[in-house]
Amino acid sequence: MYRLTNYVFGFAIVYLFILEARMSDHNLILIALVLSSTVAFIAFLLNWITLDAIKSIIILGTIVLGFSGWYTALAVILFFVSGSLLARRNMAYRESKVFTFVPVYRDYGRRDGYQVWANGFWLAIFCMAWFLTGIPGFYIAAFTVIAAAAADTWATEVGTHKPGNTFNILTRKPVDPGEDGGISLKGSLAAVAAAASVSLMLVLSDEIIPGNAIFLVFLFGFLSCFIDSLLGAFYIQKKWNLTIPKDFSGGKDGFSNSLINWVSTGISGTLSMIISQLLF
Repeated sequence: MYRLTNYVFGFAIVYLFILEARMSDHNLILIALVLSSTVAFIAFLLNWITLDAIKSIIILGTIVLGFSGWYTALAVILFFVSGSLLARRNMAYRESKVFTFVPVYRDYGRRDGYQVWANGFWLAIFCMAWFLTGIPGFYIAAFTVIAAAAADTWATEVGTHKPGNTFNILTRKPVDPGEDGGISLKGSLAAVAAAASVSLMLVLSDEIIPGNAIFLVFLFGFLSCFIDSLLGAFYIQKKWNLTIPKDFSGGKDGFSNSLINWVSTGISGTLSMIISQLLF
C-alpha cells in the first residue's frame, strides 16, 4: 500500500512541476529532490530508516520543501532527527538490559515506508494544497501535522525511557509503557515540549501568517497525542480485526499503530485548518 502511495504522490509531483509550477518553483523543487535524496541515503546509512523507506522519504521531502518552503522542511528535519535520536537512545538503553518493556511493533531507530506515510501523508496533502491555493489554513495545517507527529514520537520515546506510571486513557487502569491507549505524565510533558518546538518554528517563517496560528499549531499538535491514545484505547477495547496489506512486514500491532497515527494527524491538521479559516 505504501508503494501505491509513493506512486500517487510521485505522479502528483510531476504533474505540479509541469503544469502548475513557475520557473522559480522549478528550481526549488529540483533542489528539494536533491536534498531529500541526500538526506534519505544518509539516514539509511545511519540505520535510521529501512531500505523501503528511502523512496518515501525522497518523495515526501520533495513535496514538503518544493511546495511549502524551507521553514516547513526545517520543522520536518527537527521532528525526524529528534525522534530518531530519542529512539536510538532507547535502543541503547534496551540493550543495556535495564529496559524491560519493548512495544511489540517497534523496530527501534528505523522507520519503514508505512511509518513515513503514517506521519507524512496529510503533511504532503496540506503542502500541495497550500502550493495550489495559497490559503494560509493549509500552511498552518501542515505545521500542525508536524507538531502532532513530533508530539506523539517524543511522548512515546520519553514515556518509555525509564518509564513511570502509565495508565489507559479510557479505563485509567495501569498499562505497560508504550501500549496503545496508554498515557503518562512524562510522555505528556514531552508532547508539550515537542508541539511547542514545532509551533515556535512558525515564527521564523517569512509567510504572512496570523500570530494566533502559533497557538493553534501548538494546541492541536499536543491534543493529537490524546486523540492517538483514545483511538488506541478503542482499538484494544473493541478488538477490531484489521486486514494487513501484503507488503507490510510487521504484525497487527504495528499496522494498527501506523493507521492510528495516520488518523490522528489527519484529524488534528484538518481541525486546525478549519478553525484557522473561521478565525482568520
